[in-house]
Amino acid sequence: MTAEDKLACQWLSVLELAEQLVNVREACRQRRGSRAQFYEYKRRFQTHGIEGLKGLPPIHKTYPQTTSP
Repeated sequence: MTAEDKLACQWLSVLELAEQLVNVREACRQRRGSRAQFYEYKRRFQTHGIEGLKGLPPIHKTYPQTTSP
């Protein structure tokens, strides 16, 4: 199993746990993921299936940069 496959399985387990618990926050807390990442991977899974969870660049936490006037 490749690293991509392992990552896909991990996120698939988070998606399944959230469905089982009916609580995204708790699923992310238990699996140590962010809710932003959860929703991005959920969108990828709904669009592309299991292949959408692998082979794509990782999702990094980014914060909007603020500019001062």
